[in-house]
Amino acid sequence: MNESPDLYALMIRLTAKHNGRLHSTQGHLAHAAFLNIVQQVDPALAEALHDKNGRKPFTLSPLYEFGHGRRGQLAIAAGQSGWLRVTLLDPTLFQTFIRYFLEGHPLPALRLERMQFAVSEILSSEGSHPLAGSSSVAALGAKWTAVSQPPTTIDLTFCTPTAFSLRNGRFRHMHILPDPPLVFGELASYWDRLSGSDTKDAVRQFTAFGMAVARHDIASHMYQFSKSKQVGFCGKVVFKLLDDTNPTMTSYLNLLADLAFYTGVGYKTTMGMGQVVRTVKLPGGLNGLLGK
Repeated sequence: MNESPDLYALMIRLTAKHNGRLHSTQGHLAHAAFLNIVQQVDPALAEALHDKNGRKPFTLSPLYEFGHGRRGQLAIAAGQSGWLRVTLLDPTLFQTFIRYFLEGHPLPALRLERMQFAVSEILSSEGSHPLAGSSSVAALGAKWTAVSQPPTTIDLTFCTPTAFSLRNGRFRHMHILPDPPLVFGELASYWDRLSGSDTKDAVRQFTAFGMAVARHDIASHMYQFSKSKQVGFCGKVVFKLLDDTNPTMTSYLNLLADLAFYTGVGYKTTMGMGQVVRTVKLPGGLNGLLGK
């Protein structure tokens, strides 16, 4: 019996209604637009999301396929199309968000700053787009429980700038390297929240000595918010398990790599940072983001 999805990755096709300009990175604008949509359907849920401390149950991408921009500005022509990626980690939030487009909005639109975009399609099924799909916590767990010899190398592509907020006593800093305990420790903390497990510390301890970065092709990129900037790393990373004597942990780390497709990882994932996929052939817009 198939489980009902509770993890969703949506690709939303946007077409500009007029000429205009946006910041080259628009994650903070998409964040505001997303909360506005939820507000129109369920004001109480929007307020709860806004007030929620810690990890929020959604992620947002920058716009794909609208170009890179110059001097921090992106020129967009009327009729130009691209994509916005939204992931939702809660079925109620998914139903609320989708309801906006299905009920009472014959010509759904999305507003980013002064730009108006028509929404022509929303892709959510596996195979409809490489970055769309749905799953459930139960299905992810069952998938890797059934694999007798899970892979001991895990390839991830960090599609947008990724960073980790760390605190050492009085000092806080942003770490911009894909250290295995940070990447997989954070993914484990997300899984713990979704599943009610308690695995974060065990994963961090194991990956500190039992996993290494075997290869990488990463570079630092600046990400612009409305009033600040943040450096992060983008690119491809191959993680190698050094300790292959624990098949249960090996399976679990593969599960976490799959989970990253929905949760992202690291700092400000609700504003476009930390978008992650297991390495596949990427659409042109994403390859462009990586500078490939």
